[in-house]
Amino acid sequence: MNYKKLLYSVLFSGLTLQAASSSYVGLILEGGYGSIEQQNSKIDNVNVDPIIYGGKLNLGIDSGEDLRTNIFFGLQYFDDDIYNYERPEGTSLGSSNQLLYSVGFDIIKTYSEKGSSVLPYIKGGVDYEFMSLENYAQSWASNVGLTLGGGTFIRSSDMLELQLGMYYKYRMWGNYNLDTQDTQNVELSDHSLMLELGLNFHY
Repeated sequence: MNYKKLLYSVLFSGLTLQAASSSYVGLILEGGYGSIEQQNSKIDNVNVDPIIYGGKLNLGIDSGEDLRTNIFFGLQYFDDDIYNYERPEGTSLGSSNQLLYSVGFDIIKTYSEKGSSVLPYIKGGVDYEFMSLENYAQSWASNVGLTLGGGTFIRSSDMLELQLGMYYKYRMWGNYNLDTQDTQNVELSDHSLMLELGLNFHY
């Protein structure tokens, strides 16, 4: 067996894969609308429908074979307090700081044609998010979020691309208790639809 040829072929394959793949860093701005039902153990359920906006930093790898993976770090702001708990007479017992921090990952499938600078995509992802609480037995509320979305990448060069997309998110929050003598549980049913605009730099 010719080991020299085998070694050359392995090295050539590795170089080809490395040339075809790339890493990238991206900045995403996003905004959308949430549909949230606050389910309380002591009073009637309350609908909280916040406008949500924020951004995230993406760190990803493009395999060069129409498949990408990336991790992200995000921050979102809710214009309505989803953990505000009020008695019927209007006395507030609990609240949040309305800032949601997140870390997660996406799997992105692109669809490309040779020579085209437009790459449609679909994606799915999972993230872990947390928000500071006040006057609750717990200091932080956390959730696991699931996303499904799509959009397009528009390549302006080998290094730079624009990202336009939208996604649906479902969040699974925990069950939290107000810091009062009578236990009052608060949990959320949370759905949101988000638009995103971003810029990715490949290297």
